[in-house]
Amino acid sequence: MNLSIVLPTFNEKGSIGILVDELVKIIPSNIKKEIIIIDDNSDDGTFLYCKELFKKNSEVRLILRKSKRSLGASVGEGIKNCSGEKIIVMDTDLNHNPIHIPELLKLSTSYDVVSCSRYCFGGSMKNKPRFFASYLYNVLLRIILNTDVKDNTGGYFCIKKEALDQLTFNKIFFGYGEYFFRLLYFLKIKNFKIKEIPTKYKERIYGHSKSRFLYMIVNYFISAVKLRLGI
Repeated sequence: MNLSIVLPTFNEKGSIGILVDELVKIIPSNIKKEIIIIDDNSDDGTFLYCKELFKKNSEVRLILRKSKRSLGASVGEGIKNCSGEKIIVMDTDLNHNPIHIPELLKLSTSYDVVSCSRYCFGGSMKNKPRFFASYLYNVLLRIILNTDVKDNTGGYFCIKKEALDQLTFNKIFFGYGEYFFRLLYFLKIKNFKIKEIPTKYKERIYGHSKSRFLYMIVNYFISAVKLRLGI
């Protein structure tokens, strides 16, 4: 199996080295892998830090985006540069636990997409107020998008490249985290098989969250309505 891991970064200098070390340890040695770090022109020198840190690691590839900052566009560009038949996308703030990767890969033999979910049985978040607010919001997204996916905003998933190749990138990979429910929506339309597994989010240790919760609530709602109406 050839595996690509896409790691979008923005001011993640404190956590990216730790995450890559954990990935190297947990991914079985018989799997050929590439780790693609795509930096959204960080203010804290993340790209130059990675360039020095991983200069002797041939499995790590670095991409610097200098266009308008966008998590969705970063993920999309990272995916376009993948060569693996399976692709894993995860955040770099250590909320997404690499411990799930063996299960993601195992289930990906039977499903087109396997997604880590905070809201299926066994999932949770350390920040309880945010967990319940985000849970209720995901219930709303499920109603708008007419989907049975419980976590539409997680963004930690494994997907087959052959599934991605059947999608139109410019309809999905833009904006912020809402790219993920657009991705799931178009996969559902094409009848791809989606599986959720439980995950637990810890508190952020390094840096600061880039998420503006009120902005996300409004923007994601508008994006979801437009998506469902085909606008």
